[in-house]
Amino acid sequence: MPVFVLKGAHRAADGQIGPPLFEETITAASPSEAVRLANAQDLSTKDERANALWLVDAQGILHWSLRRADRE
Repeated sequence: MPVFVLKGAHRAADGQIGPPLFEETITAASPSEAVRLANAQDLSTKDERANALWLVDAQGILHWSLRRADRE
C-alpha cells in the first residue's frame, strides 16, 4: 500500500514556509484516500506553531495542502 507523509510547518506573514515541525506517515490505497485521512487528523495533538499543512507521496509529489486557519 502506498505511503504518504503529512507535514506541518510555520508559514510566516510574508508567505515563507519554514522547515517541517512535524511529519506523520499515512498509509493509504490512493492519493484521495490519503487526503481524506489527512483531513481526519486531530491537529490539536500536533505542534500548534504549524499553520501550513501538506501531503506528499513517496516521490515527494504534492497531493494536498492547507492553511490551518482554513480548517478551523
